[in-house]
Amino acid sequence: MATAAIRMSLMTGRAVPRACFARTSTTTTTTTTSTITPGSRRLLTTSSPAKNAQANSSKTASEQQHETMDWNTYFALRKTRRNYERAFMVPSALVSLLGAGYYFAQKDFDPTPIFGMDQVIVYGIGTVAAGLVGLAMGPVIGNSVFRAANSRAKPLVDRMDTEFLKHIARNRADPAANSISNPIPDYYGEKIKSVSEYRSWLRKQREFRRKSTFYV
Repeated sequence: MATAAIRMSLMTGRAVPRACFARTSTTTTTTTTSTITPGSRRLLTTSSPAKNAQANSSKTASEQQHETMDWNTYFALRKTRRNYERAFMVPSALVSLLGAGYYFAQKDFDPTPIFGMDQVIVYGIGTVAAGLVGLAMGPVIGNSVFRAANSRAKPLVDRMDTEFLKHIARNRADPAANSISNPIPDYYGEKIKSVSEYRSWLRKQREFRRKSTFYV
């Protein structure tokens, strides 16, 4: 349209209107769109590893608190633990005995007495003492092996041990009335291996109280 107006002005000799030379400005607006890629979305929704580990540990702790164990299972595990302790007594004593014997056999015998005794006697006493120490360490080693083999049930067994000792301490008779004619039966409850034996232990404790009270 502006070109036609210029041609007409040239033919007629009139001035060209300024509006024809006016430039039209177009305003463009750019809109910025933010896109979230799958990777960034994953970063926004995924928590840190430390928080995940803390949540998992708290969940595991809460699950262990809610887990329970019946008394029959506890007594079965208690019996197994005692078998572990007994099984390691003899090997531990033999290892200590043989180790001490080998150690003393390698030493040169000197006629000089030790503590007023011959060295052979002192070495023999030391060997026997080492064997006794190994015998005493057997239950400790067996208990450690049992706990390692039953690591999943270890917290429950510890909790049941505490409950069992509470029952024993609450229901056992007063040891002050213990005598040769009326001995207190299984004061620590070490012979209890089942629920029925625990009930039998309770009856024996009542019988002991009755005898110590009425002298029957």
